[in-house]
Amino acid sequence: MDPTTPMGMVLRTGTEADAATAADLHASAISEGFLALLGPRFLRLLYRRIVRAQGSFLLIAEDDTGTLGFLAGSVDVAGLYRAFLWRDGFVAAAAAGGRLVRSWRRVLETLRHGSGDAAGGAELLAVAVAPAARGRGVGSLLVRGFLTEIGRRGHHTAHVVVAAHNDDAVALYRRAGFAEAERFEFHAGTTSLVMQWKAPPGSGG
Repeated sequence: MDPTTPMGMVLRTGTEADAATAADLHASAISEGFLALLGPRFLRLLYRRIVRAQGSFLLIAEDDTGTLGFLAGSVDVAGLYRAFLWRDGFVAAAAAGGRLVRSWRRVLETLRHGSGDAAGGAELLAVAVAPAARGRGVGSLLVRGFLTEIGRRGHHTAHVVVAAHNDDAVALYRRAGFAEAERFEFHAGTTSLVMQWKAPPGSGG
């Protein structure tokens, strides 16, 4: 076992069977952004596509009590969004119902982000830890797993977009070696940070 893994925890690659669990945890634990507003059915389709997409992946942290947290990442965000639109778009829109129509501006902003320069390279898309598991190092375990996975896929840099007011998330990424690179309004009225990570020289990552 990796000596940095907290006692009793396991980090593994998620499968389609984990999509519903990730969706439910996202809906209950991630308040920023608009995806949670689109409902669990929409999120299940999204996480299923993340598992299926060649350039994307889901990581699951668990112990003998069940799932403690998850992380979604991608080395091809634009490709992920294209696949989701073409293969899941109709069903996902039906699952979200009127909530998607009411959020159309944010949908366009998200798609624009996914197809723009900021989407180049590896991106940490989402991370969530179950409330009962917080303070046990689950978030750090997941972020380390993300960096290991992108290194395995040949990527030496990564970024994450996080709400500027989310102090806990910003601190988590800083501990993992991410640094603030840009401050902007991802969604109108909400200041976000782009935080970037680069593999240390000689790390082989």
